[in-house]
Amino acid sequence: MKSVELIHSKSQIDRAGELLKNIKSTSDDVTHALEILSNWRDIHAMPLDTFAKVLRVRALKISKEAIVAQRLKRTPSILLKLLNHKTMRLSAMQDIGGLRAILETSEKVYDLLNLYKKSKSKHSLTSLDDYINEPKSDGYRGIHLVFKLKREPSLFLEIQLRSQLQHIWATGVEVFGTLKNSSFKSGQGNQKWLEFFALLSSVFAIKEGLPKVKKHRDNSKAELVVQLQNLITELHVIHNLNVYTAVYKTLTSKNIKGRKGHYSLILLNSRESTVSIKTFSAHLFDIAAKEYLNLETNHFNDKQINIVLVNTGDLKKLAESYPNYFMDTKTLVKILSLIMLGEFV
Repeated sequence: MKSVELIHSKSQIDRAGELLKNIKSTSDDVTHALEILSNWRDIHAMPLDTFAKVLRVRALKISKEAIVAQRLKRTPSILLKLLNHKTMRLSAMQDIGGLRAILETSEKVYDLLNLYKKSKSKHSLTSLDDYINEPKSDGYRGIHLVFKLKREPSLFLEIQLRSQLQHIWATGVEVFGTLKNSSFKSGQGNQKWLEFFALLSSVFAIKEGLPKVKKHRDNSKAELVVQLQNLITELHVIHNLNVYTAVYKTLTSKNIKGRKGHYSLILLNSRESTVSIKTFSAHLFDIAAKEYLNLETNHFNDKQINIVLVNTGDLKKLAESYPNYFMDTKTLVKILSLIMLGEFV
């Protein structure tokens, strides 16, 4: 792919972020600010590709079943993060370009982490957060590595490492966030749903032999399972998943052909219960990025439309990498059914 030219200064980028996070309707100012944000986001694409190739090689050394994916952060997610972190500047956001590796077990996650710790790089590892040994209070688990790239303009990329169970949990949070029109991943929404996710995380941690969420550490396995079973029943979790996700239909993919490699532009329409996918060859990134911007501009502030531009390196693994955009929760339903039967842990 061709590198993207930076058109705006960092002060202009930061002003665009400040404008957008406080705007509730579209205008010419919003359109221009979205163009600035999009250009800054697109700058991350080429280094993201380079990091993804390295991550893929290292992950496959650990497991042939490893899944590696990359994405450019959605505008609503960028703006929500700016709103939640008052002093954060758009030009300094660390996860606009994000990569993810999913491995079968946490042991393999740590094996991959050790490869990164032992490897030399011209880029600086600025932070390493282990949310597996110290889960977040909402139940999120995984490992985050943030690199500051040795280049101008300076920018950051984030790598997330997860086990399959950690990925299933995070997918559930995203799916229910879509169904309930709440940002559960940002700690917003109904408290009983938030506690359901925290309990589910602790039960998953017990299954993996890892630390539970801090507030659950004095509870026995039996106590946590009963609490979780009660909430699954009260909130009709399994019914919600079976009924409301089953109606989603994936529309025929449209492929823009070219050389090997691809980007997939996914549009999840909760109003019409559809998932649309358009795939672009790698050398047509500029066209994909323009369509990404156009869709986000046209659907700005429409909370029933979710759009994301991703690259898995393998189209067949797209749904496995981002099941939340396909409203695919079959594995989670199986696990919740086992929990209700008392046969999971």
